[in-house]
Amino acid sequence: MAPEMYEEKGYNEKVDIYAFGMCLLEMVTGEYPYGECKNAAQIYKKVSQAIKPESLKKVQDPKILDLINNCLAPENERYTAQQIMDHPFLTVEPEVVLMTADETKTQLTLQVVFKGMDKLSVKFEFNVERDTAEEVVNEMIEEQVLQDNYQQLITHEINRILREINKLTNEADPNKEEHKTSWPSQPGTPPFVGMSPHLTPHKSSHGPSPTPINLERDSPNGTIAHTSSYPAQSQPVLPNESPRKNSISGSGPEWIQDYDDALPVKEYPDETPIEQFVRDTALAINRDTEKANDWSKKLKNQDIMTVGDLRALMDEDWGQIGLTVFALRALKNALHGKTLRSLPRTNSAASISTNGGEETLQE
Repeated sequence: MAPEMYEEKGYNEKVDIYAFGMCLLEMVTGEYPYGECKNAAQIYKKVSQAIKPESLKKVQDPKILDLINNCLAPENERYTAQQIMDHPFLTVEPEVVLMTADETKTQLTLQVVFKGMDKLSVKFEFNVERDTAEEVVNEMIEEQVLQDNYQQLITHEINRILREINKLTNEADPNKEEHKTSWPSQPGTPPFVGMSPHLTPHKSSHGPSPTPINLERDSPNGTIAHTSSYPAQSQPVLPNESPRKNSISGSGPEWIQDYDDALPVKEYPDETPIEQFVRDTALAINRDTEKANDWSKKLKNQDIMTVGDLRALMDEDWGQIGLTVFALRALKNALHGKTLRSLPRTNSAASISTNGGEETLQE
């Protein structure tokens, strides 16, 4: 029982955290906490004086020991449930998987797979000639698709995949000039601590993990072989297939995802204030007020005060606004009263064009 319970301060969630720490200590050591005490009076004395159990000295794993100590700390210093979930002992590091690649291995589809209980995944496009791992990860963090504590790990994983592709391509064709693009050399495994496997804005529970592509030499028919490290029934999306609709269910979008019903088919009069238009658009694609205010500020910096001002922009003017491709795509579709479809991650310098009456992204 937590010390504050003896002092009759009342029950709250911190009491449960203390109890969790004691349970964890018992599971790790196989002994009852305060087993050194002979009676309840001795236990009461130690607990009320914040003296921790002797069995705590038998815990040798530093991560487990740190977690238990933080659960048994004084009430105002004790971990919250979220801090426990974010602790290195309980986290599962995500991995980056190569899903598809074109024949030249310049246009890749990658997926960040979170192997925890929520089985989250974030799929994105990567152009070897135009993109860098740092830019891609920074853009996903800016759009709140990833948490910033994954930045170093995912950047490291993307660069690892790029080095493997470059190496295998050179081995397959020794006479071919080495690709001009260079990536950081393979460092030792970095100490990624304090990483949470949960993307707070994007909760989901979809099916089995995706099937990654095995980085082997090209087969005679030009295809890339698959590994069996994931269930065979889960197949990657081929380049000529359309993205799966709503491949992640729940409130949070996947980086590549169909938004067939995300934006209302609504016409905005020219005199509509830009703040209202941006706020409606951000809300429809699950962006918060802070993000909407940031978009509005950048538009106003370009003297865009109403929907009419935005509608008057030429194609080349859109790239000067300073917004990400994701934001530009959302605003332009909402401006024309269309539903937003398939928002692939692409280089921020990409242009937005119209093809057959439907918005598309051009690299």
